[in-house]
Amino acid sequence: MHISDSLVFYIAAFRNIVESFRLNNPSKPKEATGRFVWRRLIGSRKRPVSSIPDIAVLQRIKVLAGLPEDHLIALANQLQLAEAQENQVLLSLGSNEQASIFVVQGKIQLLAEDGRSKTLRVDEDQEMRPIAQLRPSIYDVTALGPVTYLKIDREQLIEFAKLSEAASSDISVHSLFSDDDEDDNSIVNHLYHNLMDNSIKLPSLPSVADRVQGVYRGEDTDVDTLAHILVSYPDVARKIKNVARCANNDRLSSIEKLRYSIKRLGTPAVYSMIMTYAVGKLVRRLPVAHLQRVKSFWDHSLGVAAIARILAKQTRSASPDLAMLAGLVHGIGVLVIDDRLLEHHHLKLDHLEIDHAIQVMRPEISSLLLRKWDYDNELIQVAEECGDWSRDHEGPADLCDLILVANYYALLHSDTNRTLPGAHAVPAIEKLRVSPDQAIDAIKQMPNVKRNIKKLFI
Repeated sequence: MHISDSLVFYIAAFRNIVESFRLNNPSKPKEATGRFVWRRLIGSRKRPVSSIPDIAVLQRIKVLAGLPEDHLIALANQLQLAEAQENQVLLSLGSNEQASIFVVQGKIQLLAEDGRSKTLRVDEDQEMRPIAQLRPSIYDVTALGPVTYLKIDREQLIEFAKLSEAASSDISVHSLFSDDDEDDNSIVNHLYHNLMDNSIKLPSLPSVADRVQGVYRGEDTDVDTLAHILVSYPDVARKIKNVARCANNDRLSSIEKLRYSIKRLGTPAVYSMIMTYAVGKLVRRLPVAHLQRVKSFWDHSLGVAAIARILAKQTRSASPDLAMLAGLVHGIGVLVIDDRLLEHHHLKLDHLEIDHAIQVMRPEISSLLLRKWDYDNELIQVAEECGDWSRDHEGPADLCDLILVANYYALLHSDTNRTLPGAHAVPAIEKLRVSPDQAIDAIKQMPNVKRNIKKLFI
């Protein structure tokens, strides 16, 4: 995609007129000057000035924050702040609209086709991120009260970003908003299009997980039904009986040992153990070359699972077994991303581009993968939101807060470049009330707990 000559002309003329106007009207604010000149240059848009977003709003969008002021003013004058009332739909499920939605202020709900939902609240001083980026959209996006938002055409973002030399070298601009242009070799762009046309093959879990998912009803799961499924999987059954310390009871038959173990541990704990087993087996069955490439990711996931289990016991904020499973799968989409990166070897990606692709795509692909596996909505929310250090919400700490904190402390010891924010800037740490001593204790215990988790699938 190339910037039109007319746009270059307008921006150049705009810059010159703005500077001239400021010299002759020094009392006028910069933003007011820019808007006045732009309207004189391209004509009135016949809409109130108050509907034009302030450049401070656009600077809350990370990919635009570094653009020169005159570029931001030019873009602002092509946009309009929109207002939505409660229950108004901002984006429909299945929509192919080629615009990105940014919530300026308010609360929205994202509702998937399977009935699962999540809410997002944005305050006026928060960074603005695009909502429901995949096309066709996998969500209905609905206002939960008054919402102010922007819809920005992706081509507009690309053109204005390319006017800045700094922005044109920023891979995030291209990867998040570009279309399938011949000159655009962004790996994230490739991955997004692969998702949209369903050409990404999502791996399946071992059959024991599928069968258990079909009968699992939380605390109401029928113990006999679950036991009869597990009898067909001796390896899983043996591990569950070992955890319940029932394996050596020779007075009971195999099925009786399973019933006893399930009742003793509780069906939610057994479910989490089975799913942990299934995910571990899936990873261990990867081809050797693939496993070597994701080794550091998998080791980190085991660390997050271990710390999450420890913190869950310390804070009593979640079931330790569920916390362990959530920590293990919080970034599971990396397995799929790595597989696709290998297929795109012709792009000759450097490690920064690969890291960026993982950072941008991991939440979306992890979410899709967990949906395919029919995981609970809590776990899907973890995959989508646990990388947002600034995540904050009303009410008590939830599972996502726990995994976010576990992820933070698992990364902390390897953060040699000091890229992580301070603990005071992570609301989830305060919400969980994790003390420095508890954090140090969790990190110290992590290696032993990791070894115990591995025993579930080795």
